[in-house]
Amino acid sequence: MKKTAVTKWMAICMAFIIGFAGMGAAAQAKSAGYQFTNKKVTISMHSNAKKFLKKAGTPLKKKVTKSCAYDGKDRTYTYKDFILYTYSNSNNGPEYVNGITFLTSNVKTKEGIKIGSTLQDVKKKYGTVKDNFGIYTYKKGKCKLQIEITDGKVTNLRYVATK
Repeated sequence: MKKTAVTKWMAICMAFIIGFAGMGAAAQAKSAGYQFTNKKVTISMHSNAKKFLKKAGTPLKKKVTKSCAYDGKDRTYTYKDFILYTYSNSNNGPEYVNGITFLTSNVKTKEGIKIGSTLQDVKKKYGTVKDNFGIYTYKKGKCKLQIEITDGKVTNLRYVATK
């Protein structure tokens, strides 16, 4: 009888441990940072850019430079609506997302903010932070979202990878 009670107690404990482990994984996924979606492909800062680049198509302009931070290369892909910045840790290694700058109101954040949105829309979606000369910086995971406001409207948006 004692053996059955101990077995049940161990099963309950394991269920709690597995449950908490699952919650930790979900919390980690949420803390990964802000995400950007284009053509049904979602990326976040420091994620592998391969699938995103393939789906985005041929850029209007591409610039490749030797990285000042890594042994690899930095790349800038200019598309009609945004600029994608990537880095690689070696010359032939995979590319990772380093930043995204919005160019038009045709693209928006996952939360629905785009160039032309109001400051009130931004505060409703992201909360209130200190205004730094018209630039509002929000941090989530390994990403900063910088939103520039001029005359109460969003004039610039960019995601920046952080450590």
